[in-house]
Amino acid sequence: MSEYSARFGPWGVVTGAAMGVGLAFVEELHDRGIGVVLVDRDPSVIEVAAGLRGETRTVVADVTDPDWIDALAAVVDDLEIGIAVANAGISFVGNFLDMTAQQRQAHLDVNCKGVADLAAWSLPPMVERGHGGFVATSSGSALAGTAGVGLYSATKAFVVNLIEAIGWEIRESGVTTQAVVAPSMDTPAFRANNADPSRMMAPAVDPRSVVARALDDLPTGGRWLADDGLEFAAAVARAERVDMMSSATTAMYPQVFEQT
Repeated sequence: MSEYSARFGPWGVVTGAAMGVGLAFVEELHDRGIGVVLVDRDPSVIEVAAGLRGETRTVVADVTDPDWIDALAAVVDDLEIGIAVANAGISFVGNFLDMTAQQRQAHLDVNCKGVADLAAWSLPPMVERGHGGFVATSSGSALAGTAGVGLYSATKAFVVNLIEAIGWEIRESGVTTQAVVAPSMDTPAFRANNADPSRMMAPAVDPRSVVARALDDLPTGGRWLADDGLEFAAAVARAERVDMMSSATTAMYPQVFEQT
């Protein structure tokens, strides 16, 4: 048993695990001696898991499905889950008023309810055992209302607040909670939005580097800012921060937001 698995537990669960940030979490947990249950709505997660070095189980499920927690519970019934990572997420690049009702609801269901459901299911056994960790992927856009990704920004702020609140409530339990406030990361989902690299304040980073440092700091818990740029942004006055982050984000997508 590795030191990390002794601290948190022998198995973890990661949602949105088939690619990108979720897969980076899976690989990093494997490197720390922890088996992982990969949850993803894409059936390719089965093939992805088969190609990994560490112990795996898979659940093909959409976190918007009312029965997804039941499907997960059935697969892990004989496992001790010591780390749960709520990583499944969706985003929309564009003006809030251009979103459809379906897109708005999907943001709330995946980015908010999916996180809350995983926390409500996974944390009680950890608290009872007296050790474990819960991680949720947030975003730099959580630091201020960010135009161009307005509802996404709001849902990621929800993640930070929920993690901080739960962490306070269970602060004496030996279980830690962490919200990973991440910069732009070089993932298939990010690339699909066609950001213009020449207009970005900093290049998109390898998700594995962010995930590794986040897991290193999981024992501390709370809101975790991934780099100096986010530390700087968090310290800027709120109104200035909204303008700075909104201007920077919309500038990245000239095909969506006309730049003059």
